[in-house]
Amino acid sequence: MSEVIVVGTGVGPEDLTEAHREAIEAAELLVGGKRQLAVFSGLSATTWVLGANPATTLETVKQEAVGKRVVILASGDPLFFGIGNLSVKVFGRENVSFLPNVTALQKTFARLKLPWNEARAISVHGRKPMEYFPALADPGCIAIYTDPKNTPDRLAKLLLEFGMANRKVAVVEEIGSKEEQCWETDLVTAARKQFAPLNVMVLYPLEEQQGTVRFGLEDELFRKEKSLITKKEARALILAELQIREDEVMWDVGAGSGSVGIEAVTIAPGLRVYAVEKEKSRLEMIRENSQRLGGFGVRTVLGEAPGALQDLPDPDRVFVGGSGGSLADILKVVEKRLQPGGRVVVSVVTPETLGRALKFVEHTELAHEWLLLQVSRTVPIESGKKENQGALMSRFQPQTPLFLLSLWR
Repeated sequence: MSEVIVVGTGVGPEDLTEAHREAIEAAELLVGGKRQLAVFSGLSATTWVLGANPATTLETVKQEAVGKRVVILASGDPLFFGIGNLSVKVFGRENVSFLPNVTALQKTFARLKLPWNEARAISVHGRKPMEYFPALADPGCIAIYTDPKNTPDRLAKLLLEFGMANRKVAVVEEIGSKEEQCWETDLVTAARKQFAPLNVMVLYPLEEQQGTVRFGLEDELFRKEKSLITKKEARALILAELQIREDEVMWDVGAGSGSVGIEAVTIAPGLRVYAVEKEKSRLEMIRENSQRLGGFGVRTVLGEAPGALQDLPDPDRVFVGGSGGSLADILKVVEKRLQPGGRVVVSVVTPETLGRALKFVEHTELAHEWLLLQVSRTVPIESGKKENQGALMSRFQPQTPLFLLSLWR
C-alpha cells in the first residue's frame, strides 16, 4: 500500500511552511489540480491531474502507485470542503495523513475583519440549488463556497426570489492573488453584478425582525386586504394537519396575505412555498409580510389555479385557501401531482365550496377526513346594570365556522 499525504496548500504560496514544502518535494507521485501542479512543475515527481472525477482518479492512483510515496495537493484545508474525506475513503484511514493549512474562508473573514466562530459554512460546488437551499434559511452569518454555475449573482437572485430580506453581503474574489478584490454590497445589487469565478460569498446576519415568534403569529402582524386572512387558530390547525417538514415543496393556493405559507417556513426552515395568487396587489402584500416577518422560502406566483400550477415543482404539501370556484379542477391537479406521503388541507367557508369538496371526495383515491373548527374570542361589553354602570364585562364572539378537508396519500 502507498504512503499517502494530503497537503493543504493554503490560499497562496506564502501559506506553505517548511513542513509542507518538504512533504511535497519528497513525493514520488504528485496528484492535484492543474493550477496546483503548475506551481510545482520543477519537481521530479510524476504528476497526475485530478480532473473532473476525483474519485475515479484516486482509485486509479491507488492501483498504479503501490509502494510509492503519494502526495495529494488540496487548496486550503483538505478536511474542510476538500478532498480529504474522499482520500480516506479510497486509501483507508490507516494509510492517509494530513498537513492542513489556512482556508479561503479564514482569509475571507480576516479581510472582512469579522469573527467567524458562529458562521455557517456551506459549499455549492456541483450542486443543484434546491440541494443546498435549506442551509440558506439560517438567519445568522453564512459563508458560501461558490462555483462557476452557482455564482454570487445567481444565489442572490434565488434568495430574493424566495423572499429573503435584502441582506448585506460580501464577495471576496480571487483571494490570495494579485487580482484579489472585496465587494461589500446588498443582495439586490449583487444580483445585477458579475464576479470573478473564484470567490467566497458571505451573507451577513439578518437584523432582528418584527416576527421573532416562529409559531402563532398574530393576525395583526400581517398586512391584509380587509379582514381576508386565515386566522391564527385556523393556521395552527392547518399547519398541524399538513405536518410540514423541512426541505419539501408546498403549494399555497389562493394565498391571500400569505399567512399560512409564511408561518410554515418559519416553523420549517428550508421548506419551499409557492404562494399562488391571481391578484397582483396581494402578491405585493405577501412579499412585504414575508420580508418583515422572516418568511424566507416563500416565492410568489401570479396566476389563477389550476393553470398557474403547471410549471411548479410537484408538491409534498398543499394548502388551498381560495379556489375562485375552481376547487374541483384544482384538486384534480393536486391529486395527480402530489408526492408519495403528501398531505393536502382545503379551507372551506361557503356552502357552495363545501358542496364542491363533498363531490370531489366521492371519487378521490386519496384518504380524507373532515374537521369543523368553531372558535370564539372574548370581546368587552359594558354592564347595563345601574349599580355597575360603565363597568367592563366580556362575552364570547364566535368567528365564522370553518370546515377543513384533510387529504393524504
